Amino acid sequence: MVRLVSGLAVLCLGQLCCIASAKVVQPKASVKKVQPAVPSQTARESFVTGLLSGAVAGTTVDLILFPLDTVKTRLQTKGAGAAGLGIFKGLFNGVAPAIAASAPCAAVFFGAYDGLKRALGNAAPAHLAPFVHCAAAAGADLTQSVVRAPFEVVKQRMQAGIELGSARNIVSGIAKSEGLKGFYRGWGALALRDLPFDIIEFPMYEYFKKEWARIKGAPLAPWQGSLCGSVAGGIAAALTTPLDVVKTRLMTQTLGSGTQYLNVMDCLKQVVREEGVGALWAGVVPRMTSIAFGGAIFFGAYEYAKAALLARHIANKRAAAAASA
Repeated sequence: MVRLVSGLAVLCLGQLCCIASAKVVQPKASVKKVQPAVPSQTARESFVTGLLSGAVAGTTVDLILFPLDTVKTRLQTKGAGAAGLGIFKGLFNGVAPAIAASAPCAAVFFGAYDGLKRALGNAAPAHLAPFVHCAAAAGADLTQSVVRAPFEVVKQRMQAGIELGSARNIVSGIAKSEGLKGFYRGWGALALRDLPFDIIEFPMYEYFKKEWARIKGAPLAPWQGSLCGSVAGGIAAALTTPLDVVKTRLMTQTLGSGTQYLNVMDCLKQVVREEGVGALWAGVVPRMTSIAFGGAIFFGAYEYAKAALLARHIANKRAAAAASA
């Protein structure tokens, strides 16, 4: 496992280094490309397009791959098997809060990502594009994590069998016993996991798309963009699995349970001390599998939805221009 992760880390670093050198090796002749003239989007239109595309993508991937996420959560949760669920029973436990969170979280993320990428890209020189993508992903991730954390707490407790009953009863129980703070238990670990994940994934995703389009000599089809997202997501998933384990442990612990983790560092220390370093890689296979497949589905749905919305936007702009001529 260490050898696998080390190899993925080298590949990831190699790709990031390639990004920095891409501008140097690209010939001048390739800069000028004949593209059909299309009306550009305003910042507001770009935000709305990203928001709606992200909502479609998030809901699609969460529903299809939820069972793999449940398996991953149970492998990472200490004592999850003691709840009587085993690993493969009740694989759709917690699907309601997951689906409820999908559209708003993905919409907020992609709305913020597209908006920030556009704003920062207009202000920064072209050779800083990878850093623009990193900054846009980080800002978007922090924004959506505030929305996602309460849904994630309820979902993971249902998946692990830590608390039984309907989502409504669990929400009521958390509110009574832990208050608002209970819904944000593990929020720091969630942000700490997702920030490096997105900072690795999105620049790689943008780089893969750019290089493939350059080699192809034409814009990528949506399925090609989804393949780029799949590869980038799988690599990022493997590298951030220890942070995912910590996030799961913090979110699934309840008041009065045996082991209590105070914060991210305390959780890391206790897991390594009591269970060994290998416990930090619990669930890495279903995590990589779900995110790699999820990346293909997510970015595919995102690219198809975005292409449809852009086509509609272009048609409307051209119709308006023809009417005013």
